[in-house]
This record gives sequence, structure tokens and C-alpha cells, in this order.
Amino acid sequence: MHSPSHDAPYRQIFEQAGSGIARLSLQGRFLEVNPRLAELVGRTPEQLVGLHVQDLTHPDDWPISQAQMDAALNGDHERYSLEKRYLTHHGQTVWVAVTVTLWQGEAGSPGEFLAIVEDIGERRRMQEAMASAQAAERASQAKTEFLSRMSHELRTPLNAMLGFAQLLRVDPQQPLSPAQRQKVDHIEKAGAHLLAMLTDVLDLSRIEAGSLPMQMRALPVQQVLDDAAALVGHQAQEAQLGLRITPADPSWQVMGDHVRLRQVLVNLLSNAIKYNRPGGWVQLEAQPLGSELVISVTDTGRGLTPAQQAHLFEPFNRLGAERTAVEGTGIGLVIVKRLIELMHGRVQLSSTPEVGTCFRVILPRAVAAHDPAQEATPSTRSGFGLLDEIGERTLRVLYAEDNPVNVELVRQVLRMRPQWTLLVAVNGHQAIEQALQEPPDLLLLDMHLGDMTGLDVSDALCSHPTTQDIPRVALSADVMPDRVEAARHRGFVDYLSKPLDVARLLKLLDRCARGELPLSG
Repeated sequence: MHSPSHDAPYRQIFEQAGSGIARLSLQGRFLEVNPRLAELVGRTPEQLVGLHVQDLTHPDDWPISQAQMDAALNGDHERYSLEKRYLTHHGQTVWVAVTVTLWQGEAGSPGEFLAIVEDIGERRRMQEAMASAQAAERASQAKTEFLSRMSHELRTPLNAMLGFAQLLRVDPQQPLSPAQRQKVDHIEKAGAHLLAMLTDVLDLSRIEAGSLPMQMRALPVQQVLDDAAALVGHQAQEAQLGLRITPADPSWQVMGDHVRLRQVLVNLLSNAIKYNRPGGWVQLEAQPLGSELVISVTDTGRGLTPAQQAHLFEPFNRLGAERTAVEGTGIGLVIVKRLIELMHGRVQLSSTPEVGTCFRVILPRAVAAHDPAQEATPSTRSGFGLLDEIGERTLRVLYAEDNPVNVELVRQVLRMRPQWTLLVAVNGHQAIEQALQEPPDLLLLDMHLGDMTGLDVSDALCSHPTTQDIPRVALSADVMPDRVEAARHRGFVDYLSKPLDVARLLKLLDRCARGELPLSG
């Protein structure tokens, strides 16, 4: 059989083909090469003739290429295909798909190889990009799952520490002596500091993992300022500082995530208070700036040098404050900057040593109508006060929890609301069985039970007419946003986090007793 190069029609195909074509000797040397193949490897056809195919093949790909050629010569197959890398004249790598056919000579013996070569570089780059994206997605999911477990495992012992400390502080039956109260205050402050550090580290990790969702909407500026100021008012009083809030125009609105913007302002206000001086003040105000709005936090503190300002947003860099008595993690401002960037804004700073500092948060203005029903309720910590008188009716709360210490904490809290009786289920199936036998007035569900999740328990009870309307409240150390959102989507009326805010649970029990909780569903 004649080779294609001996006939005119094949010659035209050979020269003008969009794929690389080559004739090779049985020893693997190029006998003839078309322009397209020469172009692929950055040489001329004349330069390629006489070279061995190994001279073009990437060293890592040569063993399989040689094995395929040897197998063809041994009669194992007449045609084979493989993907390999060629090296250009400048040492660059080109991915190709090669189909090789063994042509028979006139006597029926092997004559030469004919190779068809296709450039698959773009396809390989797309495959690698997809593989890289999938690997990144798997890594992000793994990190999110790890953060969820870590948050749960660390918050569970903190729940006992801070929960029982709160109960010791306000127990009317066994009031503490001044010395004991001081010790309990130390426990609460240390636990709160540990919780703040845990929250900061988890927030930063979730931001870096891209797993911190934002619920952007139009927010009334005055409410944003009031909410943030309310959370640091007590801190300012203890530090003997004036907290000034300049009233904002009622029509001003800003685009942002309510919870995260409040977190940003509380962080800035808290820093302004911590690093201030006795008798000083902190100013919180807002001003429109074209299509944007500027929220400023100004203080009369120690200020920052230019060198300190240059390193202000570096994680874990406290700019020398680690040598003072002021507690902190060194990542609060990093989180502030990244949260504002996620809300399509920016943070600016001006500071003068021994005079003070001004942080400016700049966000897009909003013109959407304000819907008060969408606003999140600020999470504030209040004292306990007197027990409410809510009639003689006995109410029952079913608490699904597999941790005995957490159960004991809630049992102690309910001592302050004697009209409530506590029922306990140590797993999901037991909770479902008890609720169906004797429906409680309130369901308190941990999100991670031994045999199922709190969401599973809720779904099962929603399918029964006798239990579908019972108010369901989560009490969990899992505070990942997707878990909280899933609970609210499934009809949970509230999501209490561990460590437990005892006052918040008591208020919830009182609202339920007065019939103020919405029905679940």
C-alpha cells in the first residue's frame, strides 16, 4: 500500500490539514511533517525531519508513548491513541491528542507510522480549571463543616460556664457575698472574652472560606446607630466616657446586612471606648455623601501613629496593645474591613497621636421603602428583675438535649419560672414520642441530637395535627448562618445560641406563657 504522500490528493490534504500529520519510521524518527504539526511545536517541517519522536515528547510521557509503539510493532494493535505533552523549541509544553496508525509495507510487513496530532491545550486548561474549582469547592465545604463542628464543640463547655455563672449572680434564694460576686464577675468576663475570641476567629475563617452569607437590604440609619449604641452604652458608663449620638435624618437609609453592620459599629465603638481616656467621649454620627452614606466613629483616645496605621488591618497585630491591660484578639478590625467590603463599602481612618481617631464606614445609600417587619431584633443582655405573675396554669416545655450539663442549666433557669415544668428527651426519637403522647406548650430543640437533628424532630412533629402548631425554639451551639436560616425557614420561632443568654430564655418563656409567640409551621 502506498503512503499518502505519494499521491496528489493526499499531498494536498497533508499540506493544508488543520491537524498535525507526520510520517515516522519504525524506529520513531520523523520522515515527513506537515506545516500544522511544525507550527504546534514551534519549528519548521525541515527542522523536524530526522528528529526522534522522543526529542519532542515530555520526559514524563515518553515511557507510555514508547510502550504503545513497541506494542504496535509486536502486532498487539495497528492503531492507538493517547494524550501527551510535546515540548516546543523554547521548552514550553503543548498538550496534544495523538492517533497513530501502523502502515503496512508492500510485502505486508510493517512499513511506517502515520500520526495525526490535535492541539488539546484549551480543553486541558478548561478541565484543569474545573478540577481546581471543584477542589476549591470541596475544600470550602470541608472548612465550613469543620468550623461548624469547632463552634459547636467549643460553645458547649462555654454554655455551662457562662450559664451557671449567670444563675449564681442572680439567684434570689442564695445571694452572693460581695467577694463571691466579684469572683463570679471574673468568671463571666473571662468566659465572655473567650467567646468573643472564638466568634472573631470563626467569623474571619468563614469570610476567608466564602461561607458568610449577606442579607442585603435597605436599613434606616437612625435605627442602625441606636442599635449599636445600645449594646455599648453600659461599657461607656463603666469607662466614665460620654457616648454622643448625632440624630440622623429619618429618611436616610443605607444598603447593608443588619446584623453584620451592627457588628461592625459595635466593634468600632468598643475599640473607641477601650482605647480612650477617663473623661473622654465617643461620637457616633452619619452624613450623606452623594450616592453613599458615611457613618463615623470618633474618639478622644490615644490615637495612632502613621506606622501603626500602616499595619492596622493585619490579622493578630495589636499594634503594641498586647503589652497593656486591654483585652483583644487583634482581628476585630480585619473583620470590620472585610465585612464592609462584602457589603460593597469601604473603611477610612484618620488619627492623630494623643488627640484621637476617627473611623469612617462608607456604604451605598438606599432608596427602598423601609419595612419594619424585616428588622432583626437587637440581641441585648439585660438583668432579671422580678418574676412575672402569669396566672395559675402550669405550662410544660419539652427540651430535647443529649448533654446532661446543658439539661441541668435549663432546669436551674426554670426554677425562676415556677409555672413551667421541664420535660427532657435525650434523643430525637424520644422527643417525638413524648410530644405525640402529651403535646407540650413549647419545644426546645438542640440541633445536634445523637440520632437525628433538631430539624428532623421538627419536621416529624409538623406532620401530626396535634403537634404541628407547637412553638419550636432552637437552643444550639451550632450558630452557622446556614443552620440558623434553615431553622427559621422550617418555622422555628427563635434560635437561641450557646452559651445561653439566661435573660433571653426567661423572656421567651414569659412571651410563650402570655400567648405572644407565633405558631410554628
